[in-house]
Amino acid sequence: MAAVIETDKLTKIYEGALKGQDVTALKSLDLEVREGEILAYLGPNGSGKTTTIKLILGLIFPTSGSLKIMGRKDIGANFIKRNIGYLPEGAYYPEFLRGEEVLRFYGQLYGLAGRDLKRRVGDVLELVGMSRARNRMVRGYSKGMRQRIGLAQALVSDPKILILDEPTTGLDPIARKEIRDILVRLRNEGKTLLISSHELLEVELISDRVGILYDGELKTLGALSDLLTDRDITVVVAGLTAQARERLESGGVEVEEAIGEHTTLRVPSNRNVYEVIDLCKAANASMVSVRPRRETLEELFVRVVGDAGDQAAEKQKETAK
Repeated sequence: MAAVIETDKLTKIYEGALKGQDVTALKSLDLEVREGEILAYLGPNGSGKTTTIKLILGLIFPTSGSLKIMGRKDIGANFIKRNIGYLPEGAYYPEFLRGEEVLRFYGQLYGLAGRDLKRRVGDVLELVGMSRARNRMVRGYSKGMRQRIGLAQALVSDPKILILDEPTTGLDPIARKEIRDILVRLRNEGKTLLISSHELLEVELISDRVGILYDGELKTLGALSDLLTDRDITVVVAGLTAQARERLESGGVEVEEAIGEHTTLRVPSNRNVYEVIDLCKAANASMVSVRPRRETLEELFVRVVGDAGDQAAEKQKETAK
């Protein structure tokens, strides 16, 4: 797949008021966002995610390095602007406007007018499930409805690229599921999505690739299928006694779930799974299943960020010597 966003050693330094107070927010970033994919762009607060987004949107300029969007370096061109939809975190829309009026306003900013504007507003309202609320004022919208109208304004110009900052934060489980389904549908229709979020379970469910930043540096980038490893073994048994369960837990085996007769055990990678199976059999428990347990995105995130933090601390110690 062709890259629609490409950065080459992209660096951003914010100058401090005094000498020595400069902050390097982004360090030599090499990133590709491919056509028709969902890329989750993750990192702890202050890692450089927002700076990257602002650079892509042309709101700030790099200190060094380069950036191309849809193969062009003139990212301020109208063609590029029309093909990027942006949903900021905590977007605000005037309370006195109706949902349809919000979209008409943004559509006009993109140069839409007349029948084209009317048709496009109707299409995006239908897509995000807000057609029935199009004439209600924003002040009467719930959090989920505001998020939907925000997504609609990002789509009103029918852009090829969507940049979404925390698209599901603060939503109830049903609203999150509905937003996820919309994002997957957009990806399947050929749009490219760059999503910045702290909701790791949400992005794990829909992302094709993941990039993790730490202190302005991209620490890992790749497909979820490649990054998430089979780290532990899950064993499901039936009829496990309380005494056997206590013996297993004292040996480092975690009981993940116990429903009725079935108990789910998580065997860490440093423990011999056959020993655990033998203990279960000795307790007259019957085996139901044994399968690898894949690492979650949250576990990957903690591991990558933790390793990066440890390396930074070691480097600081070496420098201080």
